[in-house]
This record gives sequence, structure tokens and C-alpha cells, in this order.
Amino acid sequence: MMASGDIICPICGATQCTHIEEQPADYEYFVRPARDFRIASCPGCGSQFLHPRPMVEELISFYPLDYHAYNEDHGGVAAPLVAMRAKTRAKQFRSLVERQQIRLFDVGAGDCRHFEDMSKLDDFRFTGIEIKPEMVEAARKRGYEVHQGTLEEMDIKPYLSGFDVVTMYQLLEHVVDPALVLQKALDLLVPGGYAIGQLPCLASLDARVFGRFWAGYHFPRHLQMFTPRGLESILAKTGFNGIEVKGAIHLQAGLSLQNYLVGRWGYRPSMTYGKTPIYSFLLLAVAPFCLLEYALGKGGMMNFIARKPFTNANDKDMKSEVE
Repeated sequence: MMASGDIICPICGATQCTHIEEQPADYEYFVRPARDFRIASCPGCGSQFLHPRPMVEELISFYPLDYHAYNEDHGGVAAPLVAMRAKTRAKQFRSLVERQQIRLFDVGAGDCRHFEDMSKLDDFRFTGIEIKPEMVEAARKRGYEVHQGTLEEMDIKPYLSGFDVVTMYQLLEHVVDPALVLQKALDLLVPGGYAIGQLPCLASLDARVFGRFWAGYHFPRHLQMFTPRGLESILAKTGFNGIEVKGAIHLQAGLSLQNYLVGRWGYRPSMTYGKTPIYSFLLLAVAPFCLLEYALGKGGMMNFIARKPFTNANDKDMKSEVE
């Protein structure tokens, strides 16, 4: 282990972070970045991150066109779970927003097929941003307002305080500057609006059991791997309140097991969207383990919700009048 006092944690800002592993491998899409990255660990919040920090212009090359988030084929086991997820999220948004139309901005919108799932369930106005040009084109063909690029670089002045909810599902781990992303999310929200998301949890049994094969590393696309403490810290520093970070039921360990078979055993069949032909069976195999780690509060995935504060005593009343 090599001490590196000039390495600063992008999550909590702590110094004296250390390298803990050489460049890992991509066990899903076998992407090889043009330069080397290492994994560093933070003594402050316990999170991990890639070092040196990638540049924004490098990110597109990390995502192949057959990336799983860009396709419609979820498989026999995952497809009903995805449909259930859309219903759960739409119900959650409705419980938080009183106005008739829910104004939602999604960071990392992909081709917006999930917008179509939710639009069948409630009255939404969707906007979003996506880094992959091909996905932006597909989203626009579906009729959605989606910007190409990253939230860090986006000019959000036309959208300030314009949304009830900003969603960041499986997103914060992918961005170069998570603090800036959260700050812009805060600025996009109306007073009292909500930032909601989901991301892998480093403080999990899944990560402990599978180590370097843990799906949460998802190298090179995951630029930081959060602990609950690190996530709460960065949300609070950004200015959010009402912060809740909770474990989520998720079958992520199925991908960890696949990574183990690919990386340790050399299992290399033809893969579709980063998944082997036996991926559905792996999900079923790890289901008892995933339920156990969730019950123990050590699940491999976590949800968060945080609220933009009301800036003065009249904000809440004014918001209700507008709605």
C-alpha cells in the first residue's frame, strides 16, 4: 500500500488517502481505458475512488454501445422487477409532490424508456441529461427533452428552481465531480423539492465477500464507491436537509458472482449487454444472500432522499399556492 498525501477524496474532501489496488479489470465489457487508473481509499468517510480522476471527455469511451442501461432486453427474471420498480418510484414521487403534474429532471436519462413506463402511471413532465449521443438521439425520437453532456457542464440557468424532483439512479458513482452534480441538483429544485437516487454501497456484505469482483466497482465506469457515511456527508455539505440513506433490496450480487466466474475461473461465453447466458440463474442463486444482507443492514445497494430547504418562512406557503 502506497501512501499518497496529495490524494484528496472527491466525496468528503479528506486528505492522506491511499492507493489500495492497481488498475482493476472490466469483467463485463472488457473496456481498457487509454491510461491507467488505481483505486484509492479515504480514511475520512471510508469510501473508495479512482485516481487519478478521469476527465469528462474520457467518460464516453468507458460506455460501449451494448451497455446494459442502453438496451430493452432485461431478461426473464429482471423484466418484472423493472416493471415493479417503475410503479414503486411513481408512487413515491406522488407521495412527495402535491401539484397535479410532477416535474422531474433525470440525470443520466439514457434513452428514456423508463420515462415511458412512469408516464403510464401518473402525470409527469420529464426533462433530463445524458452523456451518450446515441441515447440522446433515441430519447428525442421518443419526444423527450434530453440534453447531451454531463450535469457538471450543463448551463442550468433556464431551469433554476424548476423541478419538484431530481432523480439520480445509479448515477453519483459515475460522475467526475459528485459535489458539483449535487449542487446543481439543489439549484434545479424548487424549495422543498427532493433529490432521490440509488447507488452501490461499499459497506456491504456483497463487497466484503466478493472483494475485487464486487459488482459495485464496475470498472472503469464507477469513479467512486460510496459508504453511507460518505453519502450523507456530501449531501449535507451541499446544503440538503432531511437526508435519509437506507438499504435497498437488490440482486447486485448476481453480477458480483458473474464477475467472479469471469475473472477468477475464466468463464468467457458470448456475452449480451455485459451479461452471460446464465445471468438469470445467477440472480436466482444469490437471492437468499441478497435478502440476508438487506435484513442485516449490509445490503449491496442503498437508496437516498434529500430535500432542498425552504429559504424563508413563507416559501412553503408560496409553494402550496403555486401548486
